[in-house]
Amino acid sequence: MKTIKILQQRIITGLSSFVADITKGFRIGIGIVLALTTAGIFAVAVTGTFNTFSSGGLMKSADINANFASLKAAIEGIPTQKAMRLIYETDVTSATTSVNITGLDGDSDLTYEIIVKIMGAPNSTNIYLRLNNDSLSTNYGYKQMNFFNCAAVSTGSNDAEGGILIGQITTSNITQSKITLYAKSGVNRAFNIIFGSFSGGCNYGIGYNYAWWNNSASNITSIQIQSVLSNAIGPGSHIEVWARR
Repeated sequence: MKTIKILQQRIITGLSSFVADITKGFRIGIGIVLALTTAGIFAVAVTGTFNTFSSGGLMKSADINANFASLKAAIEGIPTQKAMRLIYETDVTSATTSVNITGLDGDSDLTYEIIVKIMGAPNSTNIYLRLNNDSLSTNYGYKQMNFFNCAAVSTGSNDAEGGILIGQITTSNITQSKITLYAKSGVNRAFNIIFGSFSGGCNYGIGYNYAWWNNSASNITSIQIQSVLSNAIGPGSHIEVWARR
């Protein structure tokens, strides 16, 4: 009988300790949230009911639910800020001439970042970016500074290929580009482009382009990554598009 009483007492003590730990953790959690709120990390005021509990006290479900309801309302009231989000990603598995990214809305997104890695295929060529599949050369223009194959800095403008130059690919090398595009219609859309390529020795290129699309009226709904020669975008190429959403 004595043994049973000892076991009962231990069980009661253990349960009391367990409840006290939960209560303590809950109160600490509430305190942390309030501290964060006071520190201005949450950009909203935290209002509502926050019940506190003491060791050995009765924890009512209504009180606990009220605490969580207040926290839920505070979290849902945090303002959402737009950020760059990955909206498209592809890995090229077989040589192709172009990659078409559709379903865009430039007037809503406002800004795009396009990251392009092109693996060299058997052909050597330039890689271009087009908007809305527009290949009319007079709709594009750019100013560029380039270093190619250990030569001096070269400059240029405009383009006869119907697109914005974003890289130059030779057999078995890699060209990488990062393009920032302000996409809202009503003005000529502008690009900032940095690209580089290397296949050893003096076989390299480094370029910076500022470019524009002269079609100021059309909303941007698609982007094309285009090689001049067929199947120059080789297996292992990777393309990402990030949008301000």
